Amino acid sequence: MKKTLYLMRHGQTLFNVEHKIQGWCDSPLTELGIKQAEIAARYFDDNKITFDHCYASTSERACDT
Repeated sequence: MKKTLYLMRHGQTLFNVEHKIQGWCDSPLTELGIKQAEIAARYFDDNKITFDHCYASTSERACDT
């Protein structure tokens, strides 16, 4: 049985732009970060990729992505 693992980082955040370490702190996605998330979603849709399981951090940046 073949399994495929997809790893994805959150989109760009305000702290990324300001070169700040986020760690447990959270910062919102920038407009670019939102566009990056939309591009990722489109990729999965266009390639008809579905998931049996999905795991994500509870941080705002990860959930928004």
